[in-house]
Amino acid sequence: MSIYKNAIDSIILGIEDFNAADPRRLISATRNLVAGVLLLIKYKLAVLSPPGTDEVLLKERVLPEADGMGGITWKGKGHKTVDVRNMEERCVALGVVVDWNLVRKIVAHRNDIEHYFPSLTQSALRTLVADSFIIIRDFLRTQLNLDPLTELGSATWTTLTSVAEVYDKEKKECLANIESIDWTFDPLQCALSEWQCPNCGSGLMDVKITGADKWDAQFKCRACAAEFGFEEAGEQAVVDFFASENHLAVKDGGEEATITCPNCSRDTYDLEEDVCLICEESVERECQRCNCPIPASELDGSGYCSWCSHMMSKDD
Repeated sequence: MSIYKNAIDSIILGIEDFNAADPRRLISATRNLVAGVLLLIKYKLAVLSPPGTDEVLLKERVLPEADGMGGITWKGKGHKTVDVRNMEERCVALGVVVDWNLVRKIVAHRNDIEHYFPSLTQSALRTLVADSFIIIRDFLRTQLNLDPLTELGSATWTTLTSVAEVYDKEKKECLANIESIDWTFDPLQCALSEWQCPNCGSGLMDVKITGADKWDAQFKCRACAAEFGFEEAGEQAVVDFFASENHLAVKDGGEEATITCPNCSRDTYDLEEDVCLICEESVERECQRCNCPIPASELDGSGYCSWCSHMMSKDD
């Protein structure tokens, strides 16, 4: 069975699982949809692999082989195929256009659904279906020059488009409601606008009362009805929003975008804004003893760097 047929079959099965009345099939819907998306991309890599290379662009393990004429040919070895990170690297190098932010999002969403979310409903899955729809539609049309309706069939394509349209409409309503409140800081508003429900993973987080004071704001998930107050929602949203940036900063030895606030102990102190996005307090960034900048890891609200604090403690 070809990779392409597997991809299309997985997408069709995913939508059938999504439409089924049995909630136990929602996990299967998640796995099938994401698998179908990844298989479409792998199929493109297989097609682009030169003849006689054992689908070199698709394989994780690649080794050189003498071609008998003084040169070498790179060939794929084994059965293990590339992971998402390597898929992205190879597609980017080859000019294969994919919305990798969305791909990473649906893969992460699948992992969260399988391991963390205590509540999973058809409504909660609309986020993943809508994101998958965009990738599938664009990839079939622009990278494979195929008609999605013809390839997927009327039933599957109708579900994908209708779910995406409904989700997009509701998402716009949620964003408008969130924007009706003055959150004081742009990074906080951006974080809340992109926040996904920690209970079910839906991107349809709404405020219960538009135009309210932010301190009184109550968030409610349109998919599972979970509710959160401003401070809890704000912290979780900020942590999620800056997670990737902070991870890369730590990995590369740089400075994180956000740290734990010395005043309220929430992980919402924005170093660029130099203020906590929740409690709105700021801390002294320059050591009052040596006048040197205090490293982010040493900000504790005392106004002194760790060295000066140590030296002063010895003087006591």
